[in-house]
Amino acid sequence: MKLKIRTKVLLGILFLFVEFALIGGLSIYYISSIKYSSELMIKNNYWSVHYSENMIQAIDETPEAVNSLFLNKKHLYDKNSLTASLNKFEENLNLEEKNITEFGEKELVQSIHQDFFKFKALIAEQHVESVDDKVSYYGNNVLPLLNELKAKLFSVSTLNMQAIVQKNSNLNDAIGRIYRNLSIILALCFVITFTFMINFPNYIAGPIKKITTSIKEITDNSFKSRIRISSNDEFKELAEAINSMAEKLEVNYKPEIKIETAEKTLDENLVLMNIKSLLSSVGNLVESISKENKNDLLQKQSEAIKAIEHELESIIKR
Repeated sequence: MKLKIRTKVLLGILFLFVEFALIGGLSIYYISSIKYSSELMIKNNYWSVHYSENMIQAIDETPEAVNSLFLNKKHLYDKNSLTASLNKFEENLNLEEKNITEFGEKELVQSIHQDFFKFKALIAEQHVESVDDKVSYYGNNVLPLLNELKAKLFSVSTLNMQAIVQKNSNLNDAIGRIYRNLSIILALCFVITFTFMINFPNYIAGPIKKITTSIKEITDNSFKSRIRISSNDEFKELAEAINSMAEKLEVNYKPEIKIETAEKTLDENLVLMNIKSLLSSVGNLVESISKENKNDLLQKQSEAIKAIEHELESIIKR
């Protein structure tokens, strides 16, 4: 496949762009995965701890009213306060039931749900009124259930706190793996980019050096030099044209015979003018590439080509 030099340069720049885009894309992916893990998993555990603490607080607000109810101190019984505490507990219980994240948490919450509604039934005024020995009933039934309820709430809170610690540790391990993977990828990209930056200018400058060396030999009346270029681009076309002219000059040029006719002088000048024209095209191309890539090596080759052009021009004017 024949590719022009400018196309090859554009492909080289595209390669570097794709390389940096790959690094950027991987970095964004890893950062997003870390953000997702920290926000989704740990956040859910945090809310479970929050709901458990609210339910414990609600339970702690009920003993005074419940004690008054069972000790027949109706003047101390605050029904509105008790109702508010129970509603607060039930609201947080409903939220916790929708936020199950850990193994075994669902069974604990279901047990809390059952104990809570059992507790509500035990302290209902209609039920309390039907109890004969309220003090014994409170000590044997209500108080143990209340303590068991608080213990289960502490278990839910502890379970989620332990999960937060464990997930935070796992997240740190994941960050370490991501850091290691990105370091390896960056190191590989650095080696590839460095190799590309070293070799790509030579890929352009190498054929130019061969061409300029061959033209210098031709200007010194040495026509046996041939240019060997493997690339299938403008450099190869120029090399083939110079090789063809060198072959013709090698066959026709006779150094021992003094050429005096105007026709032969014109033919020689025409050949040199063709070489100068080709050199001018190559020089302009190399100069354009060197300016785009800011490459000192290509700039030096461009200057060398211009020097040969001036030398050929002086030979033509003799």
